[in-house]
Amino acid sequence: MSYKFRLRAGNLELELEGDREFLETKLGDLSWLDEILRKLGGVRLKAGAGEKVLEGEKPSFVEFASRINPRTNWEKFLIIAYYLYKWEDRDLTYEDVENYYRQARWPMPGNARDVMSNLIREGYMEGAGRRNDRKAFRILRRGIEHVEEILARG
Repeated sequence: MSYKFRLRAGNLELELEGDREFLETKLGDLSWLDEILRKLGGVRLKAGAGEKVLEGEKPSFVEFASRINPRTNWEKFLIIAYYLYKWEDRDLTYEDVENYYRQARWPMPGNARDVMSNLIREGYMEGAGRRNDRKAFRILRRGIEHVEEILARG
């Protein structure tokens, strides 16, 4: 059986996959992590200027969205997906889109499925199976980087 372990710290994400013995060995002694960070050189574990906004308590969605001020529906979908990924550790459903659009008082898109199809086609999102009998979608690295880039710009 294969196990996965994912660690997110600031702008660094590390994922280990292997059998149980391998993961227990790697997680029992983390000295190898210092060597990886040294080799990467430019990687920082401290938050950058844009990420300082994201430290500490979970902001309300409206507060978070107002910092980004998205203009297009695909940016709004990405922001919702990022918010759920970052603070609720879960995937996005169309029901979430409706709820968060309502919270932010954004007008609903004419066809949410078209917006999601475009995000998937462009590599920002992917299908993630089902959650509570509803189709779920996961934000990908490209989508996360896009939102974090907007946050870094202020």
